[in-house]
Amino acid sequence: MATNKPSDQSRSNRTNDGDRRKKSRHEWWYLPAAVLLLLGAAFFREWKLGSVPPGMHDEELINAQLSDEMRQGDVSVIYDETEPAREGVYYALLAASTAVTGRGLILWRMPSVWLGMLSLAMMTRLMGRLFGDRVSLMTLGLAAISFWPVWMGRSIQHVAALPLATTVVIYAFTRAFQSKQLTTASLWFTIGGLALGAAQYVHVTAWTLLLLYFVIIICMVVIDREIVKKNRANIFYALMLCIVLILPLVIYIARHPGVREVMPIAEQTRLIVEAPRRILTSLAALVLRGDMLPQHNLPGRPVFEPVSAALMAIGIGVALARWRKGPYGLVLLWLVIGLIPTAFNPHTPDFEFMGVLLPVIYVFPAIGLSTIYDLASQTKQDRLKANLQRLISLAVAGIIIANALWTYRDYFVRWPSLGDVRLNYQADLGLLAHYLDTSQDSSPISVCSTPVDRGEDPFALTNAELLSRYLMHRHNQPIRYFDCTQSLVLANGGESQLLIFPRGHYYDRLPGQLLSWMRYADDEQVPGIRPDVIMRFEAREEVASYMGAFTTEAMAVWPPPPESTGELASLPVPFGYNITLLGYDIRDDHLRAGDWVELTTYWRVDGPPPTGMTVFTHLLSNPVVVVAQTDSLGVQTGTLEVRDIFIQNTLIGTPVGMSKGEYPLSVGLYFPGSGERLSAFEGDQAMATRLFLRSVTIEP
Repeated sequence: MATNKPSDQSRSNRTNDGDRRKKSRHEWWYLPAAVLLLLGAAFFREWKLGSVPPGMHDEELINAQLSDEMRQGDVSVIYDETEPAREGVYYALLAASTAVTGRGLILWRMPSVWLGMLSLAMMTRLMGRLFGDRVSLMTLGLAAISFWPVWMGRSIQHVAALPLATTVVIYAFTRAFQSKQLTTASLWFTIGGLALGAAQYVHVTAWTLLLLYFVIIICMVVIDREIVKKNRANIFYALMLCIVLILPLVIYIARHPGVREVMPIAEQTRLIVEAPRRILTSLAALVLRGDMLPQHNLPGRPVFEPVSAALMAIGIGVALARWRKGPYGLVLLWLVIGLIPTAFNPHTPDFEFMGVLLPVIYVFPAIGLSTIYDLASQTKQDRLKANLQRLISLAVAGIIIANALWTYRDYFVRWPSLGDVRLNYQADLGLLAHYLDTSQDSSPISVCSTPVDRGEDPFALTNAELLSRYLMHRHNQPIRYFDCTQSLVLANGGESQLLIFPRGHYYDRLPGQLLSWMRYADDEQVPGIRPDVIMRFEAREEVASYMGAFTTEAMAVWPPPPESTGELASLPVPFGYNITLLGYDIRDDHLRAGDWVELTTYWRVDGPPPTGMTVFTHLLSNPVVVVAQTDSLGVQTGTLEVRDIFIQNTLIGTPVGMSKGEYPLSVGLYFPGSGERLSAFEGDQAMATRLFLRSVTIEP
């Protein structure tokens, strides 16, 4: 008998078609919304990338130097020159990136930008699989524009790789446990095991992922023993893969105990008492006071504003109520275990040691809002239901826009203007590098770069290294570098040039004989740069007049036989390698024993200059006996150009107890590495390797 009732198969087909249409209607907005949010995330991570933060702080500079060590062949799974030791994955990425793109402040930051964007994409995918599209988009929206992930996505720190590593590990194991086919599950367990092992080379806090893996397995044994039984071989296999991968790290740590400790546990006598307070303080940083370190955060700024904080509280409550359901139990465990490293860090709260949490904390406000949306959807009146859903959708947009505006103001306006931030990130050098990169002024540039003591600090850098190797992008720009505590460069014989003193206060650094030349310099008054940093120097006529006086007033003598003739030498005197001695000044040639002889010598570059050269100055009691000497040169001669004049100020301490009398001075040039001295010439004939100057009289 015919019937008008549809068959079970036709009903099933219509149901599937309806589900597909419903899914299609539901998902049409998902892709454009995700794209818009990712574009917003890219904006926040790339906007003013070369000027905010205003430079590089010490931790970033150490990371950049470690990546340089790796490029030069010093490859290590962990670098123990710092405390705590730093894992090598991020430095490999930095080294590879800068090898391809070149160097400069923006280019050093780009790997963190890429890591941040990939982390957002993976986080969106993970939360969508766990909680659905609404929660994943809300999570993406908050993480894309919040202060903490924006800072981490622009910071040259190895913690920048941790959120991505964490998300990949959790995503792989989520897919593994959700897979219905054994072969697919095996594939994802393999990926998860490898990712879990590799994550241990990312950051000191990555051990929490191993702990999270074990705790999840234990909880699953309690809640759903069958799924553990079904996957027990894969669970063990993934763990073995992880152990094999981290074996080199385990061996290294066993041989160097304590290298990964933030602060030696033995020195934390109140650790057990302090641990709960530190964890609670770090949790409170999310909604109450934030990270107090100015290099990480606008001090006291919480991660969430009040509305998102309230939604987070609701989301945590919902997750607690549904903890037996896999996704909710997972994010709760992730939150709790991710806070554990803060118990061992006395400087809490600290965003760096909460990096494992970054992908998960933004899901709780999304869960809270999604729960409110679901409650609204249960309203029986269609019109009220539709209005409530629209209102909640507008609230989501409003929260994201409000947080974006809040982050923009705090990150790009308020935070970089703080004195501590400018100091920590060496803003003066950052702004100077930006000026040198963008300036269209073709004037020669000479920059003061004083030496550093790497015996005291192996990562200390000179201004020349900071600018040319790390902060600047224009590496083909000819810049002269000199140590302004003992030298000065007059480019092109005193023609118009820019004299730059990155730390300012040149009058505190230049010796008196060199400071007198600064009367021909005026502050350039560059917007955003402090006074007395960039000076316009122009004294061509004065320099020519001064040098001309040497030919008639300054006396020089060739060494006596057998080295030379002992006759007068006519200044200027050319030396080898295109360096010419123009003349000299002795501040006071009548001294007492124990006083300092202050000699100022003037040199000109007449051709391609040598590198690694220095000036020796001897105080003699006879032509072969040296009473006192100083070897120094404050100019990086390899950066000089033809016609440049450099001035060297030399101090020679006279020994206490010297007999009265006249003591001649002699000067010359040599290469410290080989000991080779440069010959001095008269015409085309090499006369000697030194030149005698005026004598100094020691009075009783």
